[in-house]
Amino acid sequence: MSIGVVEYAAATHTGMTRRINEDSHLARPPLFVVADGMGGSRAGEVASQLAVETFGSLAGTRGLPEEL
Repeated sequence: MSIGVVEYAAATHTGMTRRINEDSHLARPPLFVVADGMGGSRAGEVASQLAVETFGSLAGTRGLPEEL
């Protein structure tokens, strides 16, 4: 049995069309989340950030909290 080393990197780029970057990501091994900012839709950056924050807050828990 061999145990290897795993490396990761996380980055995002605004691209050539948008002025702000609407994409969000979370790299907290073993959890990796990528949320696309919805291509210029109103508040796309808010939606992607909310998705990442929600997954981040649930990391290490056993399922969804009952109040969701």
